[in-house]
Amino acid sequence: MFKRLLTKKNVTLAVFIVLTVLFFYFILPISIPIVSALILALVLEPAVRKLEFKFGSRKWSVTALYSGILLILLVLLYLILTKVIEALFDFARNLPAKADTLIAAWSSVEVKLNQLLPSSVTASLNDEVQKFLLSMRDGIADYFSVQNITNFVSMLPELIISGLVFLVALFLFMLEVPRMKQLIRKHTYEKTYSRGLLIWQKVSTSVFGMLRAAVILSFITWVFTFIGLLFIVPENALILSLIICIVDLLPIIGATGITIPWTLYELITGDNVTAIKLALLSVFLLVQRKVLEPKIMGNGVGLSPLATLISMYIGLKLMGFIGFFIGPIILLIIVTFIESGAIKMNFKI
Repeated sequence: MFKRLLTKKNVTLAVFIVLTVLFFYFILPISIPIVSALILALVLEPAVRKLEFKFGSRKWSVTALYSGILLILLVLLYLILTKVIEALFDFARNLPAKADTLIAAWSSVEVKLNQLLPSSVTASLNDEVQKFLLSMRDGIADYFSVQNITNFVSMLPELIISGLVFLVALFLFMLEVPRMKQLIRKHTYEKTYSRGLLIWQKVSTSVFGMLRAAVILSFITWVFTFIGLLFIVPENALILSLIICIVDLLPIIGATGITIPWTLYELITGDNVTAIKLALLSVFLLVQRKVLEPKIMGNGVGLSPLATLISMYIGLKLMGFIGFFIGPIILLIIVTFIESGAIKMNFKI
């Protein structure tokens, strides 16, 4: 029995599983920049092949695409270092005063509620709201404390080195993808390679389509948000629209995750005109998202909205924030394995 199990194929599979476990446990935590660069290079491979067809050279296609990515990153870095950080510090500095204004405004709301609800209900509600507002004010103030800022500054050298490693590794991986495919093909059976290639093509196409659709939708959201904020807060329209655009990339939350709380704040503090403008902007962003998302997303990703939501939630619980994005990808890989026949599901209970 033992000798029949001790075949070359089984030994190779066991060694592969052990090395994979060791990699995920020891190597992956310290290789995030390199692994991220590899994944991005593989996701960008369809775009590289399209440009290679036009340029006639992989080196020039990789250089053109990489230069575009680098230019976008430099522009974002410039905006973050010069505008966004300044806006965030101004927000943090003014937050205690805004929270105090909100607390005072809530007191007037409480008076109106006392006329509509029993005093015991309004008292309990007031206690909870007061606790929430005070904890929010103190929590954000502590988050932007001198100690946390100092800790962040001390991490900058390591972040810069990791960023440079990521950029260099990305360029080299983009160049070496064909050789990596040849190396994998050399050390795998033809059936294994064909099945793996089929799985990878579907996963990479879906992931690339998902990323492309997310970027297009967020860009459209940024345009509409920027135009809307020009009529609300013209002096900070660019920075606020960029922040809302970045938040819009987050699953489930979306742009209205900022505009709706902002609307409620303006409504409670008595600025009804700004609240109405923000409410109209929120409704418009929500409608345009629901109208454009099905058309842009289409069925390219290959997952239903319910399956995507469940995978995002489980990913969040298991892996934290990054699980939001990794969860659907893992589910997509599992679905692709099932569709390719690598995982058999023809059973009954």
